[in-house]
Amino acid sequence: MKKFPHYEELNSYITNQTGLKNFIRSNEDLKEFQFFIKNFLKNNKKIKDYGEFQTPIHLTNEICCYFKNKNYNPQIIFEPTCGEGNFIISAIEYFPSLNYVYCVDLQGKNEWIFKLKLIKLAFERDLNLEIEFYRDNIFSHKLRKGFEEDIAKSNNKLLILGNPPWITNSELSILNSKNLPKKKNIKNVRGIDAITGKGNFDISEAIILNVIQKFSTVKSKMAMICKTSVIKNIIKAIPNLNLQVSENKVFPIDANKEFKINANAGIFVTNLGSGQDISCLVGSFNEKNEIFKEFGYIGNVFVSNFENYKNYQHLEGKSKYEWRQGVKHDASKIMVLKSITNGKYVNGLNEEIIIEDEYLYPFLKGSMLKSPILNNNSIKHLIIMTQATLNQDPEIIALKNPKLWFYLNSHSKYLDNRKSIVYKDRPRFSIFGVGDYAFKPYKIGISGFNKNPKFCLIFPIKNKPVMLDDTSYYLSFESFNAAFYIWILLNSEDVRNFLLSIAFLDSKRPFNKGNLMRIEIQKYLKLITFENVLEIYNKNLKDYFVFDLEKNDFLNFKNKEILN
Repeated sequence: MKKFPHYEELNSYITNQTGLKNFIRSNEDLKEFQFFIKNFLKNNKKIKDYGEFQTPIHLTNEICCYFKNKNYNPQIIFEPTCGEGNFIISAIEYFPSLNYVYCVDLQGKNEWIFKLKLIKLAFERDLNLEIEFYRDNIFSHKLRKGFEEDIAKSNNKLLILGNPPWITNSELSILNSKNLPKKKNIKNVRGIDAITGKGNFDISEAIILNVIQKFSTVKSKMAMICKTSVIKNIIKAIPNLNLQVSENKVFPIDANKEFKINANAGIFVTNLGSGQDISCLVGSFNEKNEIFKEFGYIGNVFVSNFENYKNYQHLEGKSKYEWRQGVKHDASKIMVLKSITNGKYVNGLNEEIIIEDEYLYPFLKGSMLKSPILNNNSIKHLIIMTQATLNQDPEIIALKNPKLWFYLNSHSKYLDNRKSIVYKDRPRFSIFGVGDYAFKPYKIGISGFNKNPKFCLIFPIKNKPVMLDDTSYYLSFESFNAAFYIWILLNSEDVRNFLLSIAFLDSKRPFNKGNLMRIEIQKYLKLITFENVLEIYNKNLKDYFVFDLEKNDFLNFKNKEILN
């Protein structure tokens, strides 16, 4: 460093050695670099902000080797979040035709580590290429003028590589990170769905979509490491956003082994600017031509497994019955109780309380929905249902239930400070997931988190309907007969396999309302006989609930359902 009295002289030397332009951009940069060198070990600790996980060199080597074996040798590499630069180092090793690299990253730490790697590499081999690095937010970054013209040259092949941050926009907001896209509803989520979390998305998803759209007219190839849920969302967005991607593939990787994180992840490989495919193959990265499955659109429906779906697509439609999500209250320590004796309860703060029971209802958590029937004795919790409908004012509680009203007010600091925006401008002590449907006596429930679809028949307890939490989905019925026969049908192998062919098991909630509403029971009833129903019951459910099925009873139910 002392050999170069001015940073511009240092820049010239490094450019000659490595091809890297503007190693130091200013005197402030020079001071920062000197400080970084002095504190290298401290700076080399992993940083939570931006959710970044550096890609191991063996993995970047394998990805570059994949393209080399496919006879794709790019002249240009673009990396939108280059981190410490392992993709670039591998690309230099595997692509002799490479002559230009354009990379962006927001973190100063990453910039200096990447540049030091290049200097080290320059002493080991000749680097006959040009490298541009920009410390910038990829969402606001403007490509260098002339870069797109360079790509457009007929002889230049472009390869886009990357491992964007594995973090959501909500998590970044909590960290007050600058690495956020402009406020934009990229999923077009509306109303209550947007404010209850469905508008949340992975930053990697936004980055990959940004890159696809930026280079939509350029014939090129792309490989991105990300969560498989992100890849699913991108494939699902193709028609709506008119994404020009084709020959889409995902190669699963072991994220725990590579990054020490518990997530389903893969390498997303696609062609840009060469047409549009609305499906994606899932295969092995290291085994030639081994394809596990295909997911994407069949017609206008999105499915997780083409081959399996074709065997059960006769169930596809729209449910006559409305699947509902359980009660949302966001204050379990106050709203969920255990009964000690008549009129005496204990809450989540371990406080013993005495309140009236008019507004108390049996309460089930989604994690308990693991078998087709739940023993009523296993339901230990109660929930305070402060409203019967969304429009009801909880203040009516005070008229006949003064002890309960006093309890709610004495714990108002918990209820008034619930973080979710859904409670804004709502009456005090409001809850969600309420309506006439919640108070029907019989329910069929399923946990949204389960990986294996199991439907549980739920009976009222002491003439009160059981309430479910908001991790659950359910149908509700006035009639036991309707609940009973639909419960049998939902626990059939046909329905199970249909759901598994449309649900993505790596999703947080594989069996959500959207998937459940696609089961059209009426279609199934037209195809099924009493003997079929009896067989399903005897095989899957008889051990849990003994009941004498009568043929005429079922046929009356079937005819009524089909006619309605």
